[in-house]
Amino acid sequence: MKKEKRLSIILTVIQQNQFNKKQQIVDYMAKHFGVYYSLTTISRDLQELEIYKIPVENKKYIYKKINQKKQLSAKKQLEIFSDEIIEFTTLSNYVLIKTAPGFAQSISYYIDQLQMKEILGTIGGNDTLMILTSSNEKAEFVCYQLFPS
Repeated sequence: MKKEKRLSIILTVIQQNQFNKKQQIVDYMAKHFGVYYSLTTISRDLQELEIYKIPVENKKYIYKKINQKKQLSAKKQLEIFSDEIIEFTTLSNYVLIKTAPGFAQSISYYIDQLQMKEILGTIGGNDTLMILTSSNEKAEFVCYQLFPS
């Protein structure tokens, strides 16, 4: 199967199903289309299609295509700024992020552009920013979404 066709099928499959693991996508493709692709191939395809794992419930995620260009742009900008983040931690119901001098407000702006429903607001200074949430669980969830590794 050619790459263009595979990408088209993956996009359709993602839009019609709720997968929370890449292995589920691999298994679905093998079962319904009779072709096996490695997790690496599926990962590359998802990245190329701009399909991301998004939260749908507390601690539950599914793969979806994000159609909002603003959120995609913000996600890409945060990846660019990731080298400027020195450390981060969750304390109670907020996430505290220490950045290189001069970057906290820019990073705060792009976090706001993600429009995550768990975030009540952000406050950015020169080299520190705080993300306010309504609970410790949501703070940990936001931290995981922003810094998955």
